[in-house]
Amino acid sequence: LTPGLFVLFDRVIVPRFEEEEAREADAIEETSDIIVAGHGRWGGIVNRMLLDCGYRTTVLDHSSKQLDMLRNIGFRVFFGDATRPDLLKAAGIDHARLLIVAMDDKERNTELVRYVIKTYPHVHVIARAIDRHHVYDLWAAGCRDIIRETFDSGVRAGRSALEALGMSHDRAEERAGAFVADDRAGMLELAPLWDPEIPWLENTRYVERARQLVSERDSRLIETETKD
Repeated sequence: LTPGLFVLFDRVIVPRFEEEEAREADAIEETSDIIVAGHGRWGGIVNRMLLDCGYRTTVLDHSSKQLDMLRNIGFRVFFGDATRPDLLKAAGIDHARLLIVAMDDKERNTELVRYVIKTYPHVHVIARAIDRHHVYDLWAAGCRDIIRETFDSGVRAGRSALEALGMSHDRAEERAGAFVADDRAGMLELAPLWDPEIPWLENTRYVERARQLVSERDSRLIETETKD
């Protein structure tokens, strides 16, 4: 099967990728003061919520197939790489109030956040974090409105698990809220210790404080269980 797979890759997959990469960025004739960079499964939800509340947005995405589909159902979206300074200019970054950074690639997300916060400090940036360490990278890049893409849904699932195990709804809500508050407090303590230039296991200050926080959390859990 191997020769056939190479033929498929060379004749079908590579040409499609090259066609998408070679496509020229769309001309943006009309802008708004809200820019959404990335209209996938995360950015699309944010954009739909804004539209439902009456806001106009300018959406940039680097997936031509995704945008063609969205245009067919009535969304106003543009093809282009949001990390390109000239395209950001065309999208209206000079007068933008808000930038939603929602691309799938964590490095490109961080690059865009760093550039916009440094170059356009008047723009409020909300950034999608792919994972916990990405939160710290975005924090180091200057962002202070960071949303972990799976955190809220994970907390909801955890709350449902507690209820399925017999905990009351109100108690499960209380424990979920306590978990969120504890997690947020820990991240705010660890973020200033993060250094994107150092592998995290070699960052002694970060690792030591993270261990202390885990120990403190375990002590609180034992105390809570004793009270219950």
